[in-house]
Amino acid sequence: MTITTPTHLDVCKDGDVDRRVDVETDTGKAAGKDDTGAAPALVGYTIVLANHKGGVTKTTSTANLGAMFAEAGRRVLIVDCDPQANLSEAFGWAEEVPGERLEDLLANPTATHRYAPPAALQPGVARGLAWREQLRIIPATDALADIAADLPELAGTGYEGRLGEVLDPLRDQFDVILLDTPPGRGNLSGMAVLAADGLLIPALAADLDVRGAGKLYDLVEDQVPALRILGVLIAASERRWRVTRDAAARMDADEMRVLPVQVPRAVRVASAPRYRAPTAVLEPDSMVSHAYRQLAHHLLTELDR
Repeated sequence: MTITTPTHLDVCKDGDVDRRVDVETDTGKAAGKDDTGAAPALVGYTIVLANHKGGVTKTTSTANLGAMFAEAGRRVLIVDCDPQANLSEAFGWAEEVPGERLEDLLANPTATHRYAPPAALQPGVARGLAWREQLRIIPATDALADIAADLPELAGTGYEGRLGEVLDPLRDQFDVILLDTPPGRGNLSGMAVLAADGLLIPALAADLDVRGAGKLYDLVEDQVPALRILGVLIAASERRWRVTRDAAARMDADEMRVLPVQVPRAVRVASAPRYRAPTAVLEPDSMVSHAYRQLAHHLLTELDR
């Protein structure tokens, strides 16, 4: 059985402001830094963002969390494992932009040894951003779907490990690698789960999302026990909403780990791709960016231990 995980991310912009802070991010201790201000070694740690349901803010979380890891001084690679290529398009990586894509590397994994992932942000975007070169991308196009369908025949036995094979030569170049997965339980989601060290489950505060998160949680615990479940991220919600509190309570009751940071609902996040950059770049002081910054610091503190 192929382990796969879906999710599709679309958060939004500032609605009502909630000024409570979920995670302390004191300067100097932020991002898991030690007393000297240096970030501890974290090499090639791979996080897959997944859920058994689509439309749960997965792509947006990959983009913004990746940006906030880079802002914290980490070398970050984001990988578009979804043939819808929403992550790629969010950074302006349309089909006509030259460069190798994930489908090319999956078809010929030895090419990764000479491959240098490009900067995620296009040359004309955020030119003065101090950390822009820290954030790299392996984009994709819809041709990825054809490669994924042909991969069992193309690669033969053990094809499930092909994404890991692609990433292995790149791991020592990055501190954190984020994998954005498609909805459903196909080859690409399964390969992403098997290539990862940790799992982050974005979910909306809705019954079907809670159920989808629970199914994935149980599946991973049963079939991929070595994969560390970092937790469930409740996104596009408001803490004052009863439905949000109920969703968190149900997940707690089911012994799922719910992350202490929630990403607020925000309308303008959906329009960010037209500017070829995530909200974390376009509006670094927004509540959505603030939430992803807290999430990045929270995760780095855990992973650096």
